[in-house]
Order: sequence, then structure tokens, then C-alpha cells
Amino acid sequence: MRAIGILIPLGFVAVPALAQAPASAALWRVAAASLAVPPALQVGPLALAWNPAARPATSGVYGGLEMVHTSNVVGISGFSGDLTIDVGQQARLGLALGRLDVRDLVRTSTSPGTVAGSIPVYIQYAGVGGQLGWHTVVAGALLRVNNERFDVIRETGLTFDLGISWSATPRLKLAAATHFLPVDFSKQETTDYYAGVEYELIRSAEVGGIPTSVTARYGVTYRSYDALEHGVSAGVLLGGYVGLDAALTREVAYGMHQWRPALGLFLKVGRYEVDIARSSGLNDLGATYRVGLSVAFVR
Repeated sequence: MRAIGILIPLGFVAVPALAQAPASAALWRVAAASLAVPPALQVGPLALAWNPAARPATSGVYGGLEMVHTSNVVGISGFSGDLTIDVGQQARLGLALGRLDVRDLVRTSTSPGTVAGSIPVYIQYAGVGGQLGWHTVVAGALLRVNNERFDVIRETGLTFDLGISWSATPRLKLAAATHFLPVDFSKQETTDYYAGVEYELIRSAEVGGIPTSVTARYGVTYRSYDALEHGVSAGVLLGGYVGLDAALTREVAYGMHQWRPALGLFLKVGRYEVDIARSSGLNDLGATYRVGLSVAFVR
């Protein structure tokens, strides 16, 4: 039944408290399924929504927009966008926007035919974040206003995410972050807790005259309803302009588990960066695609 099969198990009901995310915020796990790098280890202009401590490789003003699209079996599509700017030697501010829509939900009566058009279903957010660095540690926070609609039901809630990233050595990095953490820090099923470790196995080795780096990663996602997911990924970066990432995640859903693969391609041309990714999708409900474009306005 397309995305309605996801909405019902996730408890898609009205949430009366302003101090937490609406229940449909869990739909962002569908977008997370397309990440070929663990969420806590995301970097670049489009990483703010996953880890508030993530930042671009160089200082400046960066903006990015990415689109997410699933198969018709799930019927979800949307976008997210970030804008970050340096406000000091070790400080940054950022804005984050995102929205997911569920497609092709229609009204029916006692017959299989549609009645009175489609049912509007979406979850969207707008947020402001900040980062502060100290030596090799970066800490960040992101305050989001989340709004959902399911037909005539509308709900709004606040979340306050925290993130940290530590470059322990030039090759080793550890990171952790929350995702849709209620501002009252209560336990909610929409909250995810991310952690990850990354190690650069090979740095700037010459392969065919091209400097090549190889990175290995491990990531974990803990959900407040006691679901724990593990994932490994590896990335190859050629000359700093072309990158390929591959990930394999042990997904847990509805009391079952399975392995979910994801692939990502990174291209950098001048001040532009392009990210393309594909995965088998949440709980293997068709493929999930993600395409992102980032721009360095000032460097």
C-alpha cells in the first residue's frame, strides 16, 4: 500500500507535545537509508542536518540542495538544503531546511475508486545551527521547528540536536550526533542516536599518477525503541575531485533484520560539488535515490 505501510507501524498519529518531533519525522530514516557514509561521519555543506558538528573541508560560505526519491512502492520524495557561513576562526552558523512528501495516497469509500482527490501527507522542518571548534574538536547544535500534515491533522514540534566530531589523529576521526532529539530530552521513538569512527588507511598514494586516498568507516545507529543498527563503509578519493563510497548496513525493523547496501559517487568541479547515491531502501521496500548539489559561494 505504498508509504501507508510505513506510516502505520511508525505510529503516525497526532503528537500533542510541542517539545518533540511529530511522529512522521521517522520518515527521514528513508532518506538516511541512501547515505553511503554513516550519518555521524557526514561532512560538507549538506551534512548539517545529520550531524550539527559537520563542516565543509575549507572555510567560506557554502550552500547545498539535495533531492530524495523512492520507488512507487514507498512513494516518498522530498528535499533538504543547508547554508553555512563562517563567523569566526573556529565558529560557523547554518540554516537547514527539509521536506518529505508521501505521494499517491487517495481517498476511497466502499469502492476501490478514488474520492475527492489525494490525501496531503508531508513532514517538513526549518532549523538554525551553530558550531564551535577547539583544536581538533568541533561541537555543534541545531534547533529545528518540525511540522507535519496527515490529511486534516497538523502538528508542530521542536527538536534540539547535538553533535561532536573529534580528529584524534590526522587519520582517525570519531563523531556522534542526535537526530530529532526533543527539546525536553524525553524518550521518543522518532529520535536516532548516531556514532561513527573513521580511519584513513591510505593517504595520497600515487595510482596512475593520481593522488589516491582510501578510508574505512564504522557507524552505529541506536533508536529509542531499542533497535540497534551497525554499518561499515569504505571510500576511495581520486585527486580530491572524484570519490566513490560503498556501505553495508545491518538494518533492524519490525523485529527483523537484513543487510542493506548503498553506493555513493562524489564529483567536484571548481566550486561545485555533486553527490549521487542509491540504496536498496528502508527495509528493502524498493530503491532510494539521492542527488545533491553544493556550491562554495565564498572561499
